[in-house]
Amino acid sequence: MRYSRYWGANMRVIIFGATGKTGRHAVRRALDDGHETTAFGRSVERLDAEDRLTLARGDVFDAEVVADAVDGHDAVIVCLGSANLKDRTTLTSGTQNIVDAVDRHGVERLVVVSAAGVGDSWAQNPVSSKLMFKTMLRNVFADHQSQEEAVRRSNTNWTIVRPAVLSDKLERRSVTASNSSPTKRIHRAALAGFLVDQLDDSTYIWQAITVTS
Repeated sequence: MRYSRYWGANMRVIIFGATGKTGRHAVRRALDDGHETTAFGRSVERLDAEDRLTLARGDVFDAEVVADAVDGHDAVIVCLGSANLKDRTTLTSGTQNIVDAVDRHGVERLVVVSAAGVGDSWAQNPVSSKLMFKTMLRNVFADHQSQEEAVRRSNTNWTIVRPAVLSDKLERRSVTASNSSPTKRIHRAALAGFLVDQLDDSTYIWQAITVTS
């Protein structure tokens, strides 16, 4: 599938994981960019009501609820997080349900947050991150790997975004997108901006791209 229409402002975008730290930034950026935005999650009542924002309460593990929510949207952004350090299924299972819904309804754009270090980006990570992925975060890392496999099986115009270590305190909010440069950290707001920018940018279609600040 390739772009079949003009992409720009006034798209209908649904964001999964919308109440998470990155998801909230993505919702804000999508609204600021003029998109009709749906926030999906189990606790979307935490978000303030405002123009062009629809709150869709639901569980990403419920395939039919996800499919109903995705229907009618032009694009999907996935900002899911793991439940805990033992969790090896949330990212994969939730993303698979989203991918199935995207393919069923012919949604043309899918942008998914993974993590720097997954797949061929392993060499870009600092030693500290590699150590964490091999020990404390090994289950999360495995889940991200399976999540990316689910995305790659989609028929839509997908992009996988692999952010460096996420921060809410980093002063620099610039973004460097590269599959060769070393990673450090990235502000969540900068990541969210990059995610929303991909909605009308075909540069990284059918690719995984690493981002850092």
